[in-house]
Amino acid sequence: LYIYLFKCKEECEIVKDKMTCYLLHSIDQLLPSATKERIDFIPHYDTLVKSGIYEYYASEGQNPLPFALAELIDNSLSATSQNTGVRRIQLKLLFDDTQGKPAIVVIDNGRGMSSKQLNNWAVYRLSKFTRHGDMESDHSAYVRPPAVHHSLNSDISYFGVGGKQAVFFIGQSARMISKPAGSQDVHELVLSKEDFEKKEKNKESVYSSYIRNRKLCDSSHIVNDDERFLHNLITEEEDKKCFTAVVITGVQPDHVHYLKNNFHLWIRQLAHIYHYYIHGSKGNEINLPKKEGRPFSNIDIEISMFEKGKTPKIMNLREIKDDMQTLYISTAADSFEFKANVEGDGIVEGIIRYHPFLYEKETYPEDPCFPSKEEDDEADCFAVERGARGKRPIFECFWNGRLIPYTTVEEFEWCAAPKKRGPTPIECYKRISGVLFTNDKFQVSTNKLTFMDLEIRLKDKNTIFTRIVNGQAQRMKIDREFASWLKECHEKYDKQIKFSHFKGLITRPEVSSKRMQRPWATYSAIEWDGKTYKVEQLVKSIKTVPIYHGSIQNFFLYGDHDGDVYAPGGFVQLALVNLMKKLLPDKLSVTWPEGDELLPDETKLAGSTIGALKVEILNKKGEPMQKLPGSRHGGSKKLLVELKVILDSPTGNKEIISHISQHGNKWPFWFKKMENINKLGAYTLKLQVVLNESNADIYAGRSLPSKTFKFNIIEGKPQKFSIGLLDPPFRVGLPFSIPLDVQDEFGHSTYLREDIVPNLEASGLTLHYEEVERGPNCAIKGITACGLVNSLQGKNFSLKITLPGLKEESQVLKIKLLPGPPCKLEVQPNSDILKTENGVAFPFHVKVLDKAGNLTAQPKLIVHCKFSGAPDLPVYTVDCSSTGSNILTGNVLHVQNIKKEQIINAKIEILSCKNVPPLEKTIKILPSSRVAKLQIFSVEGEKAIHIKHQDEINWIAGDVMQNLIFQMYDEGEREIKITPTLAEKIKVNWTPTIDREQLLNGFLPDVKVPTSVNDLRYNEVTFHDEHVSLGSGFTVRFVLFIHIFCFIYLNCSTVMITDQHGNHIRNLTSSCVTSLGISGNDLDKSSLKIVWQEDTQTICVTGIRFKTCPPGIKELCFAWHEFSHFVRLNLVGGPPAKLLLIDWTDLEEPVPVINGKELHKPLILQVCDQWNNPSSESNVRINLLKASSVKITPSNLLLKTDENGRANFGIVTIHAPRGEHVMQFKALYNRNTLYCPVIKLNVLPDPEKPICLNVKYDKDAIFIAGSTFPDFMVSVISEANNIIVNVNPGRICMKMWEGQRTTKFHKIILKCCFFYFRDKMVPEKVGTYSIQFLFAIDKTNALNSEQVCFLKNIMQIIFPLTVFWGSSLLCCVWLLLCASHPLTDDYVTGFVLETLSPKDASESSKNSEVKRLEPFLCRSHEATALTLTAASGNFIICQNCYCH
Repeated sequence: LYIYLFKCKEECEIVKDKMTCYLLHSIDQLLPSATKERIDFIPHYDTLVKSGIYEYYASEGQNPLPFALAELIDNSLSATSQNTGVRRIQLKLLFDDTQGKPAIVVIDNGRGMSSKQLNNWAVYRLSKFTRHGDMESDHSAYVRPPAVHHSLNSDISYFGVGGKQAVFFIGQSARMISKPAGSQDVHELVLSKEDFEKKEKNKESVYSSYIRNRKLCDSSHIVNDDERFLHNLITEEEDKKCFTAVVITGVQPDHVHYLKNNFHLWIRQLAHIYHYYIHGSKGNEINLPKKEGRPFSNIDIEISMFEKGKTPKIMNLREIKDDMQTLYISTAADSFEFKANVEGDGIVEGIIRYHPFLYEKETYPEDPCFPSKEEDDEADCFAVERGARGKRPIFECFWNGRLIPYTTVEEFEWCAAPKKRGPTPIECYKRISGVLFTNDKFQVSTNKLTFMDLEIRLKDKNTIFTRIVNGQAQRMKIDREFASWLKECHEKYDKQIKFSHFKGLITRPEVSSKRMQRPWATYSAIEWDGKTYKVEQLVKSIKTVPIYHGSIQNFFLYGDHDGDVYAPGGFVQLALVNLMKKLLPDKLSVTWPEGDELLPDETKLAGSTIGALKVEILNKKGEPMQKLPGSRHGGSKKLLVELKVILDSPTGNKEIISHISQHGNKWPFWFKKMENINKLGAYTLKLQVVLNESNADIYAGRSLPSKTFKFNIIEGKPQKFSIGLLDPPFRVGLPFSIPLDVQDEFGHSTYLREDIVPNLEASGLTLHYEEVERGPNCAIKGITACGLVNSLQGKNFSLKITLPGLKEESQVLKIKLLPGPPCKLEVQPNSDILKTENGVAFPFHVKVLDKAGNLTAQPKLIVHCKFSGAPDLPVYTVDCSSTGSNILTGNVLHVQNIKKEQIINAKIEILSCKNVPPLEKTIKILPSSRVAKLQIFSVEGEKAIHIKHQDEINWIAGDVMQNLIFQMYDEGEREIKITPTLAEKIKVNWTPTIDREQLLNGFLPDVKVPTSVNDLRYNEVTFHDEHVSLGSGFTVRFVLFIHIFCFIYLNCSTVMITDQHGNHIRNLTSSCVTSLGISGNDLDKSSLKIVWQEDTQTICVTGIRFKTCPPGIKELCFAWHEFSHFVRLNLVGGPPAKLLLIDWTDLEEPVPVINGKELHKPLILQVCDQWNNPSSESNVRINLLKASSVKITPSNLLLKTDENGRANFGIVTIHAPRGEHVMQFKALYNRNTLYCPVIKLNVLPDPEKPICLNVKYDKDAIFIAGSTFPDFMVSVISEANNIIVNVNPGRICMKMWEGQRTTKFHKIILKCCFFYFRDKMVPEKVGTYSIQFLFAIDKTNALNSEQVCFLKNIMQIIFPLTVFWGSSLLCCVWLLLCASHPLTDDYVTGFVLETLSPKDASESSKNSEVKRLEPFLCRSHEATALTLTAASGNFIICQNCYCH
């Protein structure tokens, strides 16, 4: 069952399994009750691909790539843990471009993985504890390995996470290749980011793939050139019983670069991680004899890197001698072993190693991940307490023997340095390193980078620490044991100070303890931390209160020593001295040999030179000195002189110059001249004596001599200038300022000298300025510029400013100069006396100009023009605010009744700008030459009679007024000549067309006088142009002259008699009707009536009708005396009275039609009147009458007539039984029923229409299991009972099923290309079957034959059985099994037994007794068996074992 969800007409979606489909009236419908919706939340593939990004990049400053590689080695160690021979693990870096793109391969000879195990490996976070497999080889039942020393059990592939995180951190794809022991196939699985993305795009299941099972050394599936190296790798599979290879491709370029360039570094880290798996629980003991056996010597981890054109780098981790654990073990002098028992079966085994100080240096190894570079606080200190370990923690942590790199333990309380100084020096606590070995009861992160709970559980108060000696736990307090062990190591192994120049043994009675008073060996020198200290040398103490200064007297070392010896420490005897003050530095002598002396509190210009300084250090005796007074052995310290130039500022002093000068053999302390002091401010030059190496300015508690010079730096002479921030806009004639920033050569603002006069230049401008301000705010003020700028937007000018005498004396400034304020008006035309016609608006072209003649504009710039000299003159205004110029005009200048020229004055001014002088113009107004008057004349003979406006003229009715002319005049009474332009503007209202040629000659069109008394016409001539609208008109009244004319027209059969002009004649009498005659073709005059109507003076004619004739146009003639009138009539059909069938003439004979076929012509019906004329009556309902056995397609049997009275039923298809049938149409009109003629149909059968299938076969055939069916001959029978030929064989098929109902059994469909079904196999399973044949008529309809049923399939297999009862042979039984070969339980359905006596066993089976056996249950087999009943007893035979 498929459910389709249609989103729109074109798109639908199948509602799939596990989807929830709601059928709602609307999307926001309120649900009547709560519902549950099934959802799937499969993680995105980034969960796998990016799972290790955060963990590996939280790497605490280290590159995490070696730790990712370690995850793959972990899997190999676990896989090879059961190997009895060599456990070989190979890490290959394939960086040869000729073999493909970079790849990393990890191969081991472990137990391999089956396809099920490989599937489990691919499941993210499927740890070994949660795997549940159905195969023994899956190792799903996890068994914890037995406890071993330091938990080196190889059980480090744990969580089902690290391997996937590692491969996708390193690259983009992982190919797993594995072969388990005993398998002939190699299993391959590929996981790649590209494949995940493709599946997601195609909406496929991301977390599904295929495992390829292939033969050994078969690389035919490798077709990608980027993986060409796989061919060689797969070739190496030969002779390998079991293995696993992890191939990582798509390696990140950064990883490739790191692996190539840091090869030794990262393999050293791997050797550190797996140190104890490679070298055993005691580690890499280099001094161990080679012949002595080492545990874990069978683990062989080999790293190899292959690059193009280079020799391969191959390194075994066992050969690494400088990994950190090897260095710790090789430099340790002694070790302290302990064990910690933590709650919850947690066991931690620990080792603390002591790294002594030997001779001149610490032996604690340096770790490149923790560089330790500490410098002495003071170079002259004789003892520095520097920790060997630095800030590194004590303990590194191993989990199941494998390093967890990001977790360390700083210390425990019992091994931490004490707060108070004890018998063991504090620095000894910095000389220990340690290792912690934990079992798997402690949680680590999935990629084994950090412990989750180690330090917290170890420092828990319930954790018990125990010292281990020779493998046995010691019940003693571990803190005391550790302190004792550390003291012993210090005294036994540390060789920190070398005592030399042995003097002898003495007794020191000043020592309080008598036991410690003797013996004491005395020495005159020691070597400590690379320095030599001798007797009589001046030294000082550090980290003492107070600090002592003195001379060395003796060095003491407790013990009976003889000669030079190394010891961890001793005593020094000092003679505290007060140095001779006169020999100590007292003051400085400063001279300036090359001039440019710096005087105290002097003010200098920026950049001024301070001369070279010669400095001498003088003691109180005034003697120069270069070092402190010391011993005669040259151990005194040299003195240096430090020069500092300090800038004093409110925010803090800033050191500008700092130099240190040494005293040479040939010259004193010397400093070169200084020329780079250019910042303004107060300065201090300080000369200070300091000690060599330490640069200390205090010695023996007192300050060394110094000298200071105070001076100030001010601005230098002006050398250049820059232009400050301007204040635009700049306008012609308006003053503006240009600020100047005058600077010295160092960019400091300074004053402009009085002798410097600025010069301003600009091409096309005249420039002037008023003054120059020379103070701090230097500026050129009052600058005015005058010149042409060409537009209102202004013009850009290059303004050159020159300050003569400066080093950089010129600057060019780009300015935009805009027009200035209005100063004058310019009016065009510029003549003082102007002329214009009356009635014309005079235009003035006005320009507003600035001082330089530039067109200018500003807000509210309105120009006014006031006229005087005549009444009612207009005032002109125009706005020039935006353009500065405009056309000043307005209403027309019109002077009333002007016959000659008249003078008026015009005053043009800007009211808002009083400083702009007004302009006055004189204007002469002349009479207008335009049309001012229009007159109409009627010419009679040679005399023209003036027709005044709105005159009434009497004229003969129906006559024509001719010889009408017109004339036009201007204001000066001058006649105007008619031009074509003027003629176009002349109109008359009595005719639509005018002869333009007559108008040019002054003639008007003729006026026709009306003939009706009701027709009173007003005739008018008009002239319109843009200046004037003139008109002149008159009315014509007619004079009537009576004539006898007749005009007859038909109006509702009414005749009216009029004169020739259509005026009704009302003086007729009733006798006039006798003179009226009516005639016409096919006119029926029998009902014609003519009546006089007195009230209307008309004749009424009724009863007009025509004889039987076709409809069409008919003409009637009405005649009265000599007058006649013709009327045309459109004769149409009458009301519907009949129903006729169009184009069906011969309806007496039956119409032949094939069943299911169309009629040969359409059924079109027409309603007609009683004379068979077509009637145009619409909406007449017509329906079809027929027998119920007759089916018509289309089935619409009711139609209405159209506007022509027709109903078209179209060509119909007839479905009816064979024989004659009738049908008839009827219509209803005004409650009358109209019938059409009866249509007779002769329905014939269709010879091409299949109605059944005829199947012929051998009905006496026996269906034996496994044999073939007899031939079935199938033919298709038509409706005409004939066999249809040319049938497509592919449309006939045979189907067979078990049982008698198709709905309960599966169909077995056998297709054949012919009508004969041959060689079809009988089913092997015994039962009742049905066969049926099917013919597909089309995609939806099919014919089925009758079912052919057969009950059994019989195959005789006879087994002779000898039946015994006791010791007597009873009978011989022949067992006939109804089964197929081979004999199986599924096919055995029953037995038929033949019972024969021993005598007639070979005779025919006529005398045999056949019995149906009953089922029974055998104890050995759960199968159906049979029971045989005989005269001598019951015999039971089992089908499976034939027991009885």
